[in-house]
This record gives sequence, C-alpha cells and structure tokens, in this order.
Amino acid sequence: YLSKRGIHRILIDYCISTGRLYESREYHNAVFVGFDQENVPRYGMLRGTTGRRFIGDVTGSDKRYSFSIQPRSESSKVHLFESAIDLLSFGTLGPLAGRDWRQDHCLSLAGVYKPGKNEGEGTLPAALGQYLKDYPQIKAIALHLDNDEPGRMAAKAIAGLLAPTYVVFDEPPKHGKDMNEYLKVMMRQRCGLVR
Repeated sequence: YLSKRGIHRILIDYCISTGRLYESREYHNAVFVGFDQENVPRYGMLRGTTGRRFIGDVTGSDKRYSFSIQPRSESSKVHLFESAIDLLSFGTLGPLAGRDWRQDHCLSLAGVYKPGKNEGEGTLPAALGQYLKDYPQIKAIALHLDNDEPGRMAAKAIAGLLAPTYVVFDEPPKHGKDMNEYLKVMMRQRCGLVR
C-alpha cells in the first residue's frame, strides 16, 4: 500500500523495525503508532489499505502522542503534517534528492486542525503542544499542511499561535493538494513522464 503511494522502502523498513507501523490482523489496515518520551505506544492511527477509504484512531489513543520521527542527531526544527502518509512522503523526498531524511523532527497532527473562530484565538493542536513540551530545543516549525481551505486556515492559525516564540515557515506542497500528491508529481518528473 505505502509503496504504491510512492513511499521509499527505507522509510517503510524503518517504521516497521521501530514499531511505528504494522498491519492489523482483521482488516489489514496500516496502523501508524505514536510513542511517548519513554517509548511507550500511546497513539494509533488506522488507514484502510484494501481499496475502501477508511481512516480512524485506535480505541484509547492519545492524540498528544501522534505519529512522529525524530532526527538522527540534535535538531531545533520540526516539520508538521496533517497525516502520517504526508510525513512519510516528505521523508521520501529526502532520499530522492540525496538528503538525509532524518535531518529534522517530523510530526503528524493525525488529521486536520480546526482553528478557533477568531484569529489568534484557540489552542495549539494537542500533538504539537505535547511535542514542543517534550522537545524544548525546537525553535523553528515548518508547516507542510494541505493546499485546501482547511489546511491553509490551519496553517495561518497555527502560525499566529506560535509567533513570536518560534520561527514559523509556511511550506505547503508546491504541486497538488498534499505532500503525497506532491511526491507523486516529483517522482513522475524524475522518471521523465512530466515536465
């Protein structure tokens, strides 16, 4: 399923070997696992892989500990995504460009963030708030949220809530609705199928 979405085998193998990804027995869903600071699984996001569209959380999941990947060495930057597949798509762009895909922190929000009704009002997404608490060395946040109205509104709201404490970069996908669509465009260009 993930290979068909363009995710690099290096990332898939890493996620399986670290317990971040497995296939559920009964329905064959992909399960993306989030851990707390003690490496205890606290969150699970289900994604249907058999052709039917299904997305959900494992019962008892704590969204404060959403799917994430930490860098190999010290980093003060986190990249933020709406979904685990968008996170893995961004990671795949690293090896395609010859870069280390674990250079910075990467965090999925496990869904679109719904901001408050008025600008500057509301709270940070639970996963981001917890991650910033767990990794106080983070000073910069790159928002790779979707290129649709909810994604753009969420990016604006999150940037407003984070400034001026953090340096915020709004970096939506250059093509397509989300990072996975952008990855597919980049792969087609690499193969010479699209200019």
